[in-house]
Amino acid sequence: MIRTIILSLLFSCSSDVSIMKRVDDQEESDETATATDQNHTGDAADTESNVEEPDTEISNLTIGFGEIHFRQIACPACVGEAGEFDISAELKLHQPTSGNYLEYLTPVDSCTTNIYNTHVSSQPLTSTQPAYFNDILLSPSGLGQWTNVNLLEYQYIRNSNYSVVTEHGNIENAFTTIEGFDSIEPYTMLWVDPSYAFDATISKSNTYFTWAPVVPNSQFEIIVAVYSPDGTQYYGAVSCMANDVGYMNFPGTYFQSYPSWSLAAVHLIRHKTDYREAINFNGWFQSHMIWEVVGTAHLE
Repeated sequence: MIRTIILSLLFSCSSDVSIMKRVDDQEESDETATATDQNHTGDAADTESNVEEPDTEISNLTIGFGEIHFRQIACPACVGEAGEFDISAELKLHQPTSGNYLEYLTPVDSCTTNIYNTHVSSQPLTSTQPAYFNDILLSPSGLGQWTNVNLLEYQYIRNSNYSVVTEHGNIENAFTTIEGFDSIEPYTMLWVDPSYAFDATISKSNTYFTWAPVVPNSQFEIIVAVYSPDGTQYYGAVSCMANDVGYMNFPGTYFQSYPSWSLAAVHLIRHKTDYREAINFNGWFQSHMIWEVVGTAHLE
């Protein structure tokens, strides 16, 4: 889950490259009883039919969850990461449950400092064979769970329908992937060399962020994680969520108690969530597509 990856800040040297990328069991019973009085009086035949229609409705419960998290890191050395990309995929399948995997997300048009994960109680299915998101191989990683934490950039096809293939059955067109960004402002958040990083300012009044393109029917979250000026102490984080409209005015009131020149990791995150029928599993499949860019800044 995304809330487990608020980054610790570390320092070292790195070369200058650009982060901006956009590569771009129901049983059917049919009974018919017909009684016909066959005599030779010339009367019309009397026929009685009683047909029981099959029940094809599926439950409204959740039977699984799929997530692809595409993360780009402007200055890997600044946040203790090995490279620019961190791309992972996860699948969970279980008996129908009323749990909601996306309950943890910050509500739209609100901010919070209460950042947490969601645990869904369920009876997992067996996971003994690989599963697939189209051509993406997912290996069993626990009861009812499959993962791939080493995806390469070319393996992720933007704006495409993906199906889920498993030992228990398939879910056609289970989710649609999303794309990244052509531009992000303030662009100084994306300096890749530690000697220039943390140049962007997060204001204690308000900070105006913009990005492009806008993805319809998606949400956009900005998380600012604050650290001491020397990067050794974590102070806290603020999350603000809105519909994806290409801009956000981030309130600085949450940072009043932190010293100026505190360092910040800025997580700009596009979310696209969906809920689709999974007929073979008698329920609904939740999905969460995440595209995240991690930049650096300081408070002022």
